[in-house]
Amino acid sequence: MKSSRWVLLPMLIGVTILSACGGISGTPEAIPTVVLSSNGGNSQSISTETVAASAIIVPVNQIQLSFPLTGSVATVDVAEGDLVESGQSLVQLDTAILQAIVAEREANIIAAQTQVSYLRRIINSSNEDIDAAEAEVARQNAILDADLERLKQATLVTPISGTVVSVDISPGETVTPGLIVITIGDLTEMQIETTDLSERDIPKVKIGQSATINIDALDQEVNGRVSRIAEQASSVGGDVVYTVIISLDEEIPEARWGMSAEIKIAVEG
Repeated sequence: MKSSRWVLLPMLIGVTILSACGGISGTPEAIPTVVLSSNGGNSQSISTETVAASAIIVPVNQIQLSFPLTGSVATVDVAEGDLVESGQSLVQLDTAILQAIVAEREANIIAAQTQVSYLRRIINSSNEDIDAAEAEVARQNAILDADLERLKQATLVTPISGTVVSVDISPGETVTPGLIVITIGDLTEMQIETTDLSERDIPKVKIGQSATINIDALDQEVNGRVSRIAEQASSVGGDVVYTVIISLDEEIPEARWGMSAEIKIAVEG
């Protein structure tokens, strides 16, 4: 019986070595961890795993701003590094043409209202004529409202408070709808955003799971928790990956937007 025990040991070692060998992939894979506990001489193994991924530090609140219309930039009222408040004006387009259009619309409304008043004073005016004139007043008002909205859109304002991170436009340049001109972030509150978490690991990741984050530039390890998991995948180097957001348990004053980090998420084995 003794000899059979000694034969079993190398067999177990061989199985362990084989199970540790795996293929090479462009994205990190889950790392198994075995915890042994003793209870009255009986050994019990509890298997846990950590999912590893690369990540970057990003603000919790950030926004890239663009105009919804085409126009020529008249003024840029902020520079990189400026602190801005929600509702503050950032960039102004040239509105000379828009203002002329608005003035024309207002004149058309006055003319349409005058026509309504005239028809009401005339005894032989038909109800159809009056109704048509009133409809024209309403139509001109609707057109004016649309032009006033365009005039309002010619001023770019920030919906959040924060720091101007980039300004990608100058006076005299032409902007088109969707062109990013300014990026703003609240640099007082940061979070972690994964960049290469594999589709093979994402089913194991759940909201609320704990994570450890090692920030390369600061040589610092902090803790956090999974707060958001992307519904849609993206492709990185041919691999399908999902973005996971990790909220930090503590503030890191030295953290900067874009710093790299390595994360490990504790998942169920």
